Amino acid sequence: MHRIMEMRQSARAMERQLYVRQDILDRPTVAAESMRNALQRMSQDEKRAILGWLQKSGPFWEAAHNPNLWLWHGDEIVTDTAVGEAAYYMMQGEDRWLVSFIPSDWGYSPITVMSGPNADAIAGDVPNYVHATELEVALQAAEPPIASWEQMATRARARFQRLTFSNDCYRHLDGQPFAPCVAERIISRLEVLNRLVGEVDGNGVRTPEGHWLYQKHFTGDRAWFSDSSDTEKNDFRQQLTFQHPEQPGVELFCPWHGKIKNPPYRIHFDWPPERPGAPLFIAYVGLKLTRR
Repeated sequence: MHRIMEMRQSARAMERQLYVRQDILDRPTVAAESMRNALQRMSQDEKRAILGWLQKSGPFWEAAHNPNLWLWHGDEIVTDTAVGEAAYYMMQGEDRWLVSFIPSDWGYSPITVMSGPNADAIAGDVPNYVHATELEVALQAAEPPIASWEQMATRARARFQRLTFSNDCYRHLDGQPFAPCVAERIISRLEVLNRLVGEVDGNGVRTPEGHWLYQKHFTGDRAWFSDSSDTEKNDFRQQLTFQHPEQPGVELFCPWHGKIKNPPYRIHFDWPPERPGAPLFIAYVGLKLTRR
C-alpha cells in the first residue's frame, strides 16, 4: 500500500489522477479478508490518509464498458475490472495505464487482454506499473494533461471524428477560469457521443453496444444526457437555437444536452442525428443556458 500511495503522489505531482473503484475497501485482499480489515494493521496516520482517498476524495472510476462484453486475460474474465476497463479504452484508441500492488498476480507489464467469447482478438496491451520511478518516467514522456479550454477544444476536434463542431461552439468558454475537472468531464461526454454515433450496423440499426450506451447515459436519474423541459424550451428557445454548421442561414433547435452539474456546464447538440451514422452536430459548450 505504501508503494501505491507513492505512485499516487507521483501522478498527482504531474497533474494526473489515480482512479480506484468505489467499492475497493470491501474487495478481498488475501483469503477472505477485505481491504478495509487489512488496513486496520496500519498506523492511525496511514489509515487516515488511505481511507480519505479510498472512501471520500477518489477519484473513482465507473465502468465505461458494457458488462456483457467478453474481456479475457489468460483464462480469466476481466470484464468489469480495472484491467478490463483499461483494455476497453485501448480498443477505442485511448491510452489508459494500470498501477498494481507488489506482491500480487499483476507484477508485470504489459497486461494483454483479449476480447470476444473465444478470446480471439487482442483488446489491448495495457501498460502496468508497480514502481513509482517507472511511472514517473512514463508520465514525463506522455502527452501532457489539458491545461486550457483551447487545448481541450483542439484535442476534442482531433479525437472525435464522428462529431461536427460549430466554429464558435467553444467561444462561450472565453473568460471562464479553466477548470481541469470540467474539461475532463466535457471530454468524457463527447467521447460517449462519438462512440454512440458509430454504433450502427450496415442497415443503420443501433448495435447492442449502442443500445447499452444509450440506456446507460440517456436514461435514468443519473443520465449524462437529457432533453430540456417543455418550460425551458418555451422560455429559452432563442438561446437553444443555433446556426447549422454546414448550411448557412439554417437554424437548428438543440434542447438536448450533456450535463455537468457542479459547476453547471452544458453541451448542446442536435439529436437525433440527421440519419443513422451521420456526424452529430455539437452546437454549444459552456455554462448552463437555461439559468434563471
